[in-house]
Formats: sequence, structure tokens, C-alpha cells
Amino acid sequence: MDSWLFHAFVIIFGSMLGSGGFWAWLQKRERRKSGTVQLLMGVAYREITTLGIQYIDRGSITMDEYKDLRKFFYDPYRSLGGNGVAERIMNEVEMLPIRSHEEHSEIFKNPERVISNVRVFSRSSS
Repeated sequence: MDSWLFHAFVIIFGSMLGSGGFWAWLQKRERRKSGTVQLLMGVAYREITTLGIQYIDRGSITMDEYKDLRKFFYDPYRSLGGNGVAERIMNEVEMLPIRSHEEHSEIFKNPERVISNVRVFSRSSS
């Protein structure tokens, strides 16, 4: 590459970086990201508090409920910097006794999780 072409490229690229449009675009992008994070934290907070209080009022929690609350709501919420009330509720939830699925027969019709009455079809590759 010719030296004059390289210098022209550097000058053009440098002027683009220094322009107000680039920095305005970058700031707008950060604000949008910040708003998305705030929204997600709000949704996670609401789910942690709502579900957590339901489990505390019930006096027990199933392992699946605990894992879902922890994996999908509390851990991401905490990694984004959330704490406070949601953390206190989660601490209370962690002390609840684990309830078996048999007590939720309306949800788990098949507590043994055995699959029956299934037909398997296969297609030969020839």
C-alpha cells in the first residue's frame, strides 16, 4: 500500500472517530443497553419476590421450583448487581424444606416420569 494512501486512510478514519456522530451513536447504544438491563432486573426482581413469597407462605419448595428460581432469575439478577430484598427472600427460600412432587399431583401426573404407550418409528438410511 502506498504511503499516501495509508495516511489518507488514517486521516479519514481518525476524523470519523472524532466526529460527534460516532460518539452520539455510542452513547445512545449504551443508554439502550442500560434500559434493557434495568428492565430485565425489574422482571427478575418481581419474579423472585412474587414466587419467593409464595413458596415461603406455602412453607416448602420443590427441587425443580428452587432450581428454576435460582437459575433463571436469582443468579442472573445477582450477576447484574441486584441485591437487597430479593437477596433476603432468596435466603429464606434456601432454608425451606424440599417438597416432593407427589404433593403436586395436579402438576405431575406421572411422578415416576416413566414414558409409556410410545410408538417408535425409524427410517432406514438406504
